Amino acid sequence: MDTGRLKRPARPPPRLRTKTGCYTCRARRKKCDEAHPICGACRRLEIQCIYRELTSPTTASRTPPIPSPRARSSTVAENPVDVSSTVPTLHRSLSQKHSGLRTERDWNVFNYCSTRYIRLLTSPEATAEFRDVSFVFAIGFDAPWVMHSALAPAALHASFASLIPKEDAMLYTQSALQGFQQALQPTTCRSFPRDAFLAASLFLGVFEGGCRPSLCQLSDTDINQDFYSSSCSASLTHYRAIAKIVEGQVAEIPRLDIGQLSILHLTLLDSVLYHFSTRLIFEKDIGATCRSFPRQTVIKYIEALECAKGDGRTGPLILPVLGRTPPALFLQIYQITWLSRQVPFAHCELYGLALQCSTEVEGLAEDYPMIASDNIPSLQSTVAVSISNSEIAAKLYYIATQIFIAKVLNLEGLSSQSPQIQAQLSKGVVLLEMYDASLPCGQFICWPLLVLGCAACPTTKSEVRQSHLSNTYELRRSTMRCLIQAKLVQIWNVSYSGYVKRTAGALKKIWQLPSILAKIPVNGYAADEEIEYDGLMALIQKDGLGAASLLAEDSSLLAPSHFSRWSYVNYYPSGLSSQTSVNDASYFDAFFVAHTTREYLN
Repeated sequence: MDTGRLKRPARPPPRLRTKTGCYTCRARRKKCDEAHPICGACRRLEIQCIYRELTSPTTASRTPPIPSPRARSSTVAENPVDVSSTVPTLHRSLSQKHSGLRTERDWNVFNYCSTRYIRLLTSPEATAEFRDVSFVFAIGFDAPWVMHSALAPAALHASFASLIPKEDAMLYTQSALQGFQQALQPTTCRSFPRDAFLAASLFLGVFEGGCRPSLCQLSDTDINQDFYSSSCSASLTHYRAIAKIVEGQVAEIPRLDIGQLSILHLTLLDSVLYHFSTRLIFEKDIGATCRSFPRQTVIKYIEALECAKGDGRTGPLILPVLGRTPPALFLQIYQITWLSRQVPFAHCELYGLALQCSTEVEGLAEDYPMIASDNIPSLQSTVAVSISNSEIAAKLYYIATQIFIAKVLNLEGLSSQSPQIQAQLSKGVVLLEMYDASLPCGQFICWPLLVLGCAACPTTKSEVRQSHLSNTYELRRSTMRCLIQAKLVQIWNVSYSGYVKRTAGALKKIWQLPSILAKIPVNGYAADEEIEYDGLMALIQKDGLGAASLLAEDSSLLAPSHFSRWSYVNYYPSGLSSQTSVNDASYFDAFFVAHTTREYLN
């Protein structure tokens, strides 16, 4: 054997082709095995796999496009108008490289966005198409600012999970905003489709709604600051812009057809209605926000959903953001919030409008029996109960809305101690115990938690200080407060949502019993009589729940010394009893610094 000659290494296997591979592998400059419908690389990385449409020009011109599964026949509606006709098709030439994904970091963040982050923004029960971010590819194929607007909130979430530096999230945001502004300039050499601006605004609104870091290092002091410094939050500013565009699009359309709406437009309508109705309660000046509310669009959207439901030609549509909660309920929440700023009513018309809202809220339980909370199973029941988070959320929203409108209608006669409020709290406790806050999209229930937290507010300073509660009503309020606290911490550890943080901050101030919640009898209090407080008064504050007026007089409860007294095990509701010691302030102080010791939940 000739040892002087080295053996030539075996020829490597033939390289996989990329010219006909999937779009994702081509953009990543990786070889594709061309497996259908998902190639091996995309399956392994759990990312979106997209193939171009291989149709000849002759066939393409002769064959009509395949309608959406939700599209109705032409006999359903008279001349339905497709407001999503401007959305470009996803299957386009793949000879280009996506200019918004240039670096390995870009692709890592995009993979994180498409596989993990996007599912935190949509209802877990919504169809998979609502969790598909490929429409960002289609809309902003060669517009980096559109792609970066989607990557910004995903990068922010990843930074809170300690996966990437927080500065990366700010870089994507700066790129998105700069590109957005340049695209709006009349001197821009090229034009972008309207949906590019809508998609970018949608994701930028999500980013602004998060716990937005500054370019400097985020400190514990920053965590305790209110995260919306202006009277109208930056997040709502984006949704106001979306609302204005959508209202203009729909103005000339006699009716909407759900089957003809794109995924983007359904998500936009859901998001606008959700944010306007649930965030308005925090705003000091609601005038600008209310003037931009797309009332006609929302009404047509609700009517289209009702029409689709009545036709029976489509399956049960679980909405991308609202899930199973009826959009009509969110319209009522918006109207009730506006009415809450008008009390005491100076005109009979306003009281009549409030009565109408109450009647319509009650009627929703007949149209949507699922939201009714009359038949809630008891926690002590031995029968296994299967109820999803979306169903629980719908019931919680309905209970909270009933509490809200009841207070608006009966300003002086109704308080957190009233029997009807206590009955609603009992239902809320049972539902909240069953809610799995470790699942995605938990931040969706922040609004009902806020209202229930006001209803569960201590009624005296003694109740705040008591370690052993024997009164049934006091124990129920304490149980609800502990439940809310525990659920918010769990939701935060999954979502890192600024909405969660703001809800917790508002409740912390309310539970410290500021003077604005004090009930003042006509004849005043006797010298030995303790002042009573009504947490529901927070819901009708002229300046909203984000106002500085909610700050408690006893600022010592905000001191860092309280941080060390928090124990998640001690405060988790399943261990509550009449002997449970409750320290609300220390619990929330721990919540605000929990990010320093959190573990990301897969």
